[in-house]
Amino acid sequence: MSCFQWSKEMSVGVAALDSDHKCLIRIIDLLHDIRDHEDSQRMIETVLDTLLLYGRHHFAREERVMAACRFPGRAFHHSEHQGFAKYIQGLRKRFKGKGDPKMASELLNYLSDWLRHHILIQDMAFKPFVLGKPQAEDVARAAGPSLLDMADGVAIRAV
Repeated sequence: MSCFQWSKEMSVGVAALDSDHKCLIRIIDLLHDIRDHEDSQRMIETVLDTLLLYGRHHFAREERVMAACRFPGRAFHHSEHQGFAKYIQGLRKRFKGKGDPKMASELLNYLSDWLRHHILIQDMAFKPFVLGKPQAEDVARAAGPSLLDMADGVAIRAV
């Protein structure tokens, strides 16, 4: 069962960034179903590792796009990205080797809140700066392949 469905209202106007956000929705959906899986500890470890990679790749792409389009809120946005990475690293450290049956729910709640607040509110603040600007698309594509495309063959598929 899916927690979130992608809609055009979630689009920031840059295809690669939207694709990355769709990848996060896929991760949230995996966490939603994880409690019914017999190998949940391995799955949570995989999700946490995937989120660390996701953050590093997506945040770098997003911040390059914001810089190219001269978005004035870059510093604040960057600090929110750092907070996400720090939180996920802390969870990964806490979970490593011990497991925690409540971790999936905690992570699901955090990511759902992140989607609602950061993507649907904070990311929408830079939408007017990137919409219709070819350099935004160019910079986003140059930052690497779509996370959603990569997920189809790597970590998320393994979960």
